[in-house]
Amino acid sequence: MQTRKMYERINDYRKEFVFEQYTRIVEEFKDYEKISKRKMLEAIYQIYNDYNNIIDICTTRELKYLKMVVDCNLEISENFEIDKIDYLDSKYDWEQEMLSKKFLIQRDFDRQIYIPEEIVEQVKEAVKHVKWNLQKKIDSLNEILVSYCKIQGSALLNTVTSFASGIIEIAEDVIWNHMLNNRLFNYYVYIISKDFESLGKNIPVAIYQDYYNISDELDEERKKQGIVGSKQIDIRMYKTLFYNDFDIHNKKIKKFLEEIQKLPFFWFSAIDDIRNFAVLNIDRTPLKQSIASVPILKDYDLTTFFEILDEAMDEMPSGALNGFTPNEAKKIHLEEAQVKYKKEQSYVKQKDAHLSSSDKTLFYKIYFALLEFTNRKYKINLTVKIYNNKKGINPYEINEIVETFWKNKDTIVLEFCLANPYKFNKEELQIASEFKKGIRDIIIIHKYEESYTAMMTRDKIYMVKGLSDNMDNIISYQKLPYTVRTSIIPFKNTLVYDGILLEIGIKMGNDFEKILEREYQNAIKYYHL
Repeated sequence: MQTRKMYERINDYRKEFVFEQYTRIVEEFKDYEKISKRKMLEAIYQIYNDYNNIIDICTTRELKYLKMVVDCNLEISENFEIDKIDYLDSKYDWEQEMLSKKFLIQRDFDRQIYIPEEIVEQVKEAVKHVKWNLQKKIDSLNEILVSYCKIQGSALLNTVTSFASGIIEIAEDVIWNHMLNNRLFNYYVYIISKDFESLGKNIPVAIYQDYYNISDELDEERKKQGIVGSKQIDIRMYKTLFYNDFDIHNKKIKKFLEEIQKLPFFWFSAIDDIRNFAVLNIDRTPLKQSIASVPILKDYDLTTFFEILDEAMDEMPSGALNGFTPNEAKKIHLEEAQVKYKKEQSYVKQKDAHLSSSDKTLFYKIYFALLEFTNRKYKINLTVKIYNNKKGINPYEINEIVETFWKNKDTIVLEFCLANPYKFNKEELQIASEFKKGIRDIIIIHKYEESYTAMMTRDKIYMVKGLSDNMDNIISYQKLPYTVRTSIIPFKNTLVYDGILLEIGIKMGNDFEKILEREYQNAIKYYHL
């Protein structure tokens, strides 16, 4: 009779397998070389000593299966009648596999299944105390969160939070707290901190555990392949992906799974490679060569199978494509080409879309005087000279001064006009007083007209002049729409921007561009503030 103690069976497992489960279940784990298989299992079972942790690391399906095992009172004996036991049915293959990985059940060579003796009492308590309705709600959340990470491979935790909140209408702080603390989510998804040049340091990132070893390669492929667009969300697909490696409801993927199982080799050994190639969306030639090199397949004509494989993988979401499938990406690229062509056809070269030389000089005189006044008033950077600077000014060097001015513009403009520190004449003071009407915001440069540049905020479209040059000579029309942080200012009966464009770097999809164009065509254009 086989032993029912997992401690006595642990040496039957590869250390790499035990270590993977150990790092998924135990939060503060030791290095691979510093811990034995027995110690790893002990640490896992220490977690399970609190039966609530068993509930927390299982789905409803797994918990129901555990309850079935407990209710059947699986005592191994000479009279044990396997054929009468429903839990051995193949329909429970997923539950058996996952619970075995978590060391919550053990499967013997004679197909007997039992709960390891070390944790049998804890499992009994767990299934006794499950709040089934609550557990189903937690499952629904985890199915969305985990499947999103599975599709993307890796994603900013903020992005995962926003996505899930929009789908199931749960507050973002609740979702955030769930991802940090729920054992089942953390079994599938590893949370790390990464530094990003554009976002800052120690930004939380969620990485699907199975893709951890290729996460750096995925980041590189996403930089090369990443696309933007809108995608219809299919909740059923997310639920399917949580419990399966692929979307088994997709006809082409289903056909591929049927065909690969017909091949006379351990087909499941190829699944991980297929998933990796799919999430990276890279050349499949090495994948096909690897399958073709299996000795038992050397006399097989795999041409048709590889065609079926390609059709299926073209339907699989790719993290490198920001969750789109290769087929969806092809459609988006075609739409992008059409949009680009329309831009070229509709582009009108700007003429006289900037101030005259004298007006440009006057604008800078007044604006730089206001910024100099701001710097002196708030003592931001007294080593910087702005007004009447003959050497030129680095816009990034004065950014804090600019932001301070716009944050306090009403007070600064009033004090400046009253003090008149640079002895401006009446016309110059009047122009300076108008600066308090200006705005500073995230602005989309949307379109070039012959004499103006259309700049869009959240609710208005402003027709703006450049300062020393037409805007289309600074930013190519091919880059539009282009998102920046800048200021729009009234100047001598027209609108200008302040000459400083801080790129935000938001890439917009084709659908968003179409929405912007519709708004532009239908909205009022403002030539004054």
